[in-house]
Amino acid sequence: MTSTFHGLQTAYKGLMAQQSALRTTGHNIANANTEGYTRQRVNFNASQAYPAPGKNAPSIPGQVGTGVEAESIQRIREHFLDAQYREENMNAGYWDKKLETLERMEDIMNEQSESGQLAEVMDELWGSLQDLSANADDPSAREVTVQRAAALADTYNHMIHSLETAQSGWGEEIDTTVDVVNGLLRQVDALNQDIAGIEARGQVPNDLYDQRDRIVDELSESVKIEVVQEDPGANAHAIAEGRVTIYALDEEGNRLGGEDGIAIVQGGDEGQGHLELSVERDDDEGRVTELTFGEGIDILGEHSGKLGALVDTYGDGEGNGSYPHVLNRLQAMMDGFMTEFNEIHNEGMDLYGESGLNFFLADDEGEMSVNPAIMNDTDLIAAAQSENAGDGSNALDLANVKDTSGMEAEYQSIIGEMAVNVNEARRMDETSEIRRDTIEMNRQSVSSVSLDEEMTNMIQFQHAYNAASRQITVIDEMLDRVINQMGIVGR
Repeated sequence: MTSTFHGLQTAYKGLMAQQSALRTTGHNIANANTEGYTRQRVNFNASQAYPAPGKNAPSIPGQVGTGVEAESIQRIREHFLDAQYREENMNAGYWDKKLETLERMEDIMNEQSESGQLAEVMDELWGSLQDLSANADDPSAREVTVQRAAALADTYNHMIHSLETAQSGWGEEIDTTVDVVNGLLRQVDALNQDIAGIEARGQVPNDLYDQRDRIVDELSESVKIEVVQEDPGANAHAIAEGRVTIYALDEEGNRLGGEDGIAIVQGGDEGQGHLELSVERDDDEGRVTELTFGEGIDILGEHSGKLGALVDTYGDGEGNGSYPHVLNRLQAMMDGFMTEFNEIHNEGMDLYGESGLNFFLADDEGEMSVNPAIMNDTDLIAAAQSENAGDGSNALDLANVKDTSGMEAEYQSIIGEMAVNVNEARRMDETSEIRRDTIEMNRQSVSSVSLDEEMTNMIQFQHAYNAASRQITVIDEMLDRVINQMGIVGR
């Protein structure tokens, strides 16, 4: 037979189980607005019935239930949605940063249309040369021409300097992002070790899982990764999630570092640890020459994540990059313009009857300027093709450089290409954010805390707790009847 106090123990188990469920519900409610928190639930199991099967088991009509036990506390998480989210988070990180860098370039060049800053000063120079061709001996026309040529040089120099400064800033952000990635890898590795230690004792560290997932989500914004859940081991609870191993992927989704890939965070049985990401930059050339995890996983040239966008902006080892491309085109455009302009100016004649000097000069760093001699003496402008002071035919040829050098067409081509790239980045950024937000909504529908649901659960568990309490009261009354009131008849 079962013990006289068997019912008390059964009711007690019910009290403890419902109390555990109420604590878990309270934990969910308290973290309803905590970023990255995954709602948890208590898994109830019926405790082992009495008696246990065996030859010496007491003879009773059948096994008697012994109550309930809170077998485990499990978080509600869908790892498939996590993998989808991290893929789209990587895309969103790439296009968000790419759009930011291109918009910065667009702001510097100040070109929303043909009326941009550099285009304006070019048009003003062509206009002043047209005026000079009609008034070749007019000192004021000469002075205006020199000043507008100087304005063109200053505007161009300022644009190049601003682009180079912005490029340098993106290079520094690459260094910062590398440091952030390494910090995240260290945190994942440390959490892996903490989780393994707790799981080995048969416990399930749900809050540490959440913390690790939140860090991995953040890591996925910068680098394309694959996350593999490892076997938690024989001593771990059945619902334990184990450590994670993380691999860096190429654009096609293949693991980097060989056929099976080399883990950047190792969570398997063969050992734990992580690889540090390192970067080498050539600031003189404006490019990243090396970007590797450890010594063998090269991610340079992988156009993915925030880090890939920064490299695509700053420039890689092959000289590819948004800013190097625009800077090279601008410099080639201006070099061609200066060469042709100087050649025509050399063929003309100034007011002293001498052949023209080089009108524009460029120093070793490519900075453009008007010849100081011409700045100081505007009579040195070779506006004529003869000794006639009023001859402005060479000034007219100089004005025609606008068309013959292809400078204006090349500049508009640069602006047009930049506008197309900005629009594409903006469209891709919006699309990737929509996809990421959609997946996040699906993920939250599974894992987030619903206060309505938690309130319903709270009422349910509270009633169950009250019922178990009432059962204890009933059994207490039964025992009081047996112990204190039976056997007193006839005294």
